[in-house]
Amino acid sequence: MKRTYFLFALLGFIFFSGCKKDFDLTAPYQEIPVVYGLLNKNETTHYIRIQKAYLIDGNAYPAAGVSDSVYYNDSITVKLIGYDVNRNRKDSFLLHKVDGNLLGLPKDSGLFANTPNILYTFNATLNVSRSYKLEISRNGKMLAHTSDDPRLNILLIDKMTINTPINAITGYKINLQNKYASGLSWYSQPNAGVYDLTVRFYYREYLTADNSLQKDAYVDVPFFKSLLSDYVSGGTVKSEFTADILLTNLAKNLVTSPSVYRQFVKMDFIFAAGGIDLALLVNSQQAQNGITSGEALPPYSNIINGTGILSSRVFTTVDSVMLTNNGLDTLSGSPITCPLRFKNHLGNICN
Repeated sequence: MKRTYFLFALLGFIFFSGCKKDFDLTAPYQEIPVVYGLLNKNETTHYIRIQKAYLIDGNAYPAAGVSDSVYYNDSITVKLIGYDVNRNRKDSFLLHKVDGNLLGLPKDSGLFANTPNILYTFNATLNVSRSYKLEISRNGKMLAHTSDDPRLNILLIDKMTINTPINAITGYKINLQNKYASGLSWYSQPNAGVYDLTVRFYYREYLTADNSLQKDAYVDVPFFKSLLSDYVSGGTVKSEFTADILLTNLAKNLVTSPSVYRQFVKMDFIFAAGGIDLALLVNSQQAQNGITSGEALPPYSNIINGTGILSSRVFTTVDSVMLTNNGLDTLSGSPITCPLRFKNHLGNICN
């Protein structure tokens, strides 16, 4: 939950599914659970957000700020059930309600109520060989759930295998170009279909007057988000490490000052893989780009009698990736980053 800098921007989908102004006054009342969760087999504490859609005649915005409108204040029962490959029920985890604000997991401010920040959580080590079904019920009556077929339930991602880049232990270094950009590649993961990459760029900042170290710091640079791959046939997924993305982000996030200069330290490449259901959601959103509002279809959801998404994710980091000498010179001498006063490979500073 704390890795909020990537994978994936679904909260807008969920929150804007949380209210509806066009409805049939004669229709029977029906609660619509709204679910968001990404399970990670490498984590032992798991969180799922469960809210409710609400119907309102008039301005929906004031009601969005009232917690009773978006949260279940009565008692609901939330379970995650694990099945083996033979469709036998093996595990059952009962989730309990917590306030994320009290756990260091605050909800972003916006139109919707953020106090309290209701989440449902459980502690367990999940089994990558099992599929998982979510059930939401109240007083023994089912409100919403994922598929009844274990073969169609949530599958976990085991790991990511990165081909390039490679960390500094091997002597591998990456260039910083656009036309001949260094390649990025990894194997398409079973049960995964969408990928993010954030590059954590570490640097040191020194005082020009006496060369004293002022701070060790880093900038997180999002390189790509929601990159879809063929999750059926597998194979190698490829992208590029282009200079402009890194340089532009550094120029945007670092303050220029003649009183300091900077030195590159290393980069960590933080890859994230998202599950098939998440890929289907992203694909449905991308397919509707340019479609007029009257033609647009509802976003993909795998929540029966509700809306939202429950899927899986996993993170893999390649740490201590270094720049070639030419890469250091580009970092220092590019018109984009020259004002940031990075040293080149000879120790000189752009002026």
